[in-house]
Amino acid sequence: MVVGTYMMTDFKMDMIPPGIIDHKEWTPENGRNNALRINGLGAPRAFYTPLLRDIQVPNTSYGEDYALGLRFSRNYQIGRVYDVVYLCRRWEDNSDASLDIAKMNEHNLYKDRIRTWELQARINLNKKE
Repeated sequence: MVVGTYMMTDFKMDMIPPGIIDHKEWTPENGRNNALRINGLGAPRAFYTPLLRDIQVPNTSYGEDYALGLRFSRNYQIGRVYDVVYLCRRWEDNSDASLDIAKMNEHNLYKDRIRTWELQARINLNKKE
């Protein structure tokens, strides 16, 4: 799996805060645990298709990409591209940026569950070694 870098812009393509999203805080020293500390992997994402076909993915219409990233990072380092690959336009009502608190809590609960399942899988994997 590879995750790229993007820049946040308004509808006129002017950079808006927080600007460039590159997740440089993901350190090689922290390795596969980087994805467990965040609420999403950013974009754009690319997956190694043969491995993708072997992994079972939840069919929820939300969070599948994050679940895949966690699953891949269990055994593999996620690759990074730190050059801006695309512009991410934001305007009112076009993304998670303007969710109401109930929907935001629902999404965060689901991602907490995904992290819990992944942690349990990693603990079980370590017990076998």
